[in-house]
Amino acid sequence: MYYIGIDGGGTNTIGLIGDHTGVMAQKVVGPSNYHNIGISEMKATIEKLLMQLLDCVDIGIEAVEAICFGGAGIDTSIDVVRVSRIFNEIGYRGKLSVINDALVAMAAENGSLSGGILISGTGSVAYGFDAQHQLQRVGGWGHIVDDVGSAYAIAVAGLKAVLECYDGRGEATTLFNALKGTMQIEHEEEIIDYLYNRQNGKDQIAKLAKVISDEASKDAVAARIICNAAEELLLSIKALDEKCGCDSLDIVLSGSVLINNDQIYALLKRGVPNHIKLKRLKALPVQGAYVLATQL
Repeated sequence: MYYIGIDGGGTNTIGLIGDHTGVMAQKVVGPSNYHNIGISEMKATIEKLLMQLLDCVDIGIEAVEAICFGGAGIDTSIDVVRVSRIFNEIGYRGKLSVINDALVAMAAENGSLSGGILISGTGSVAYGFDAQHQLQRVGGWGHIVDDVGSAYAIAVAGLKAVLECYDGRGEATTLFNALKGTMQIEHEEEIIDYLYNRQNGKDQIAKLAKVISDEASKDAVAARIICNAAEELLLSIKALDEKCGCDSLDIVLSGSVLINNDQIYALLKRGVPNHIKLKRLKALPVQGAYVLATQL
């Protein structure tokens, strides 16, 4: 029997194939979030990945016992139905699990769908399983109204501080001098063009968070922005803990902010209750998808 685990993202889609002895091959193709690229393009991506994986071990799709697809944008039952239909149209008839990509990252570190996960990258969201093994969620409601503690939120807070300083409404800060090279601007008023006329999406804006984080050791405003981000993420952890209601909770930390920002990580470790254990994601999320496929 063969198993396939897939981690489908907005940039790349990674697949593993193997049997009872372990993983035999890995392949990487393009994006597979249908909310961004459409159903037909997602189908083409998944079909390409499956064909490459099957060719690696010289089998047909009928020899695959189970597939776990963990995908970005799999948030509702409608998403599950639509993506499941893609696998059916391709010709797959075996066991199939279609879940959010956060859950395969959780399984990669915890070995199963258990405990919790907090993600803070471009956006932020937390998931966890309660005592009845029901999935609970906190946050992740999008960058317009939520995504607290995320790289995007940190970047927006930094730009807001720069403009308030320029207007004389806020504290003095060195953030503009730190940011202008990355933004390729020379004057504060060019921030408007950067945000609204250059087609910079939230992913591009979120990249400014690293500059703000680096400046936090030298600038009080930047330091406060990073501390506020940590406080917001800590509130998400505590809300998730309340929803899960477990005696102990192992929470995996994932995403660029939580993996790369040691200050935020330290603040979270210091602030969580004793029964919560935080651990940074070390394994590849696709490994979690493969493990879950073998458990179907």
